[in-house]
Amino acid sequence: MPLLAAALGLWPSTLPAQVSYVARFALDKSAYRVGEPIFCTFSIHNTGRRPFAFPYRNPTRIGNPELESEPRFLVVDAAGRRVHDPAPRRCGGVKGTALYGSVTLPPGQIHTERWLLNQWARFSRPGRYRVRAERRLPLLGLDAAQGQFIGPPVAFALALNDLTLDVSASTEEQLRSIFEPFEKAVHEPETREFPEAFQAVVTLPQPFLLDELVRLASAATDEWRWDRQQALEALARIDTPAAWDAILRIAQGGDSPPRAASPDSVEKVDSLRAHAILLLAEKGDRRFLPPILALLSQAPDSLRGAILRALGLFRDARANQALFERLHSAVSEERVNAILGLRNLESRDAIPALIAMLNDPEPPVRQVAHFALRNLTGERIQLSAAASAVESARVAGQWRAWWRKQGPDYTPGRQPPCRDW
Repeated sequence: MPLLAAALGLWPSTLPAQVSYVARFALDKSAYRVGEPIFCTFSIHNTGRRPFAFPYRNPTRIGNPELESEPRFLVVDAAGRRVHDPAPRRCGGVKGTALYGSVTLPPGQIHTERWLLNQWARFSRPGRYRVRAERRLPLLGLDAAQGQFIGPPVAFALALNDLTLDVSASTEEQLRSIFEPFEKAVHEPETREFPEAFQAVVTLPQPFLLDELVRLASAATDEWRWDRQQALEALARIDTPAAWDAILRIAQGGDSPPRAASPDSVEKVDSLRAHAILLLAEKGDRRFLPPILALLSQAPDSLRGAILRALGLFRDARANQALFERLHSAVSEERVNAILGLRNLESRDAIPALIAMLNDPEPPVRQVAHFALRNLTGERIQLSAAASAVESARVAGQWRAWWRKQGPDYTPGRQPPCRDW
């Protein structure tokens, strides 16, 4: 039976505790257009005589795929080549967690969740694709004495399916028709359809959705039922002048609440503005540099760090000057962020200044300077996590000796694009 179940993609389990289930993935259909949302449905059927419980959350992909209960999708094209994963690479490895709720499934009932495959793979060309879908879901049993679901899990529901789909070319007219129900649903955030529609429009942003995405990214401060940063990311992927101008307006605080507003509201808006600033810098268009430099002198402390980190991405003399000046700031946090900005610069010009920062009076500044040097050069010189000023000075000497051996033509290797924000 287990081999047959594996072949069919159906995984039944019968345990002494009489927990029994069938778990599987399935596609809504077998044919799609380029740019169309492709949803994959996970279902679990309680085929036993006892209820069980398991974690559930809104189906938005997170940065850490290794967390328990997360679905895993591997997509290859007709030639067997892995399809590009659109998720940004995180500096220093995967990060992040998810906030789960709980689902109780009585005997005979079925629970379903829909996941947008386009979050895991970019179906950018016509052709046939194969999907390996997998999920391992811990099931909690009911303690009759306490009347509660308790751990450890009594079983792990495994769904493992190989799926096939065909993608054909699309026209704007076809995509407008496909997105029409999603566009309608994003105007009704209180409905069940909103989360799915929101994921569709921010994951697969279309130029004709520009006004909707601007509205979602710059909604009033009392609208926090969706992640406005995802809408910002969508505007960046549209990559038109109008989209970038909208991001700039948000970076400049066009819809920010007054500083006297609630701390929670101000913090959320400042976080959104910081994300917009870093997206503008990642774009690298130097026409955005003057307004960002202007923000540096006006911004609250909560934004200044993001601005400094962003300046290094421009690789422009005006931005570099601001970073070198902030290495002498009386505020240690500004010095830290100036160091991170210089690391983003990926230039030999930053190395002597970073070595000098190993003698900073503040331990966090010294640690970040050492991290930046290792990241920038690839050298494996060690500094302990709790290094004293004496140890830092000794390590600074090692870095100076290394630097003297480098010729005038030394250039730090380019790092693969990644995000630490």
